[in-house]
Order: sequence, then structure tokens, then C-alpha cells
Amino acid sequence: MIIRRIHFGFGEGACQAGGAGGEKQVMKRVSIYWSMLVGLLTVAAQILTFSVRFGRWNTDSTFIDYLLFFLAGTLGGLILIYFLNRQTSIAKRWTVLIAFLLVSPAAVLFMLAGGLLGWISVLIFPQIPWALFTWIGSLVGRWVK
Repeated sequence: MIIRRIHFGFGEGACQAGGAGGEKQVMKRVSIYWSMLVGLLTVAAQILTFSVRFGRWNTDSTFIDYLLFFLAGTLGGLILIYFLNRQTSIAKRWTVLIAFLLVSPAAVLFMLAGGLLGWISVLIFPQIPWALFTWIGSLVGRWVK
């Protein structure tokens, strides 16, 4: 199977795969702007986790705390988009997305644990499970038709 990437600009393009019988399947690339949605959902998960755990809103957190949560989620979203754009079918993309979603609660816990060690740990710790499981999802996706 021959895979070519065609880049038309920032975040655009298509992935073409030659299938059996000579037909071409064209997959539109996922824009990197979708990674900001993952960042916003990460902030929402942090707010929900705190309110469920302590029964109140976290009024002690600063804007910088939530900005770090957003940046960590956006980095995770970039990892997701990288692996999504490498897939050549919708089923393979679903496999990668499911792997990412399955490990997201663990990544949020890694983010909370990273907060105990400093701001750089908040950014780096959640990327470990996201990158590992998204990569595994892309490997599993090789056997998905």
C-alpha cells in the first residue's frame, strides 16, 4: 500500500492510500485546531474532578493553573491529531480515538499528580499515557479493515 501526503497549507491536506484493485481512498486531514477542544475538555475534566472530590468549586486556583491544564490538554490533542492523520481509513481512526479516550482518565490523574512536582510536570506527565496508548491504538489499527 502506497501512502502519500499532500499539503495545501497549515493544517490542510489529504492522505491517499492505494487499495486493492487500484481504487484510491482519500482521507481528509484533521486540523490541528481541534487540539484546542481537547485542551478545553481537559480543563472541564479538572473542574469536574475537583468539584466531585471536594463538593465545591476550586476558588483557590489561579488563571495560570487552568492555563497549564489547557496547554497540557492541547499537547495531548496534538498527539491525537498526529496519529489520526497517519491513519488511512475511518475504522483505523476510530481505533486510535478509542485508545486515546480510554487512557484520558489516567492522563488527567497524571496531570493532577504532576501538579505536586511543578508546572513542567503538569505539561509532561499526561503526555506519557496519551502518546503510549495512542501509538498502541495506531498499531492495533493496522489490523482493522
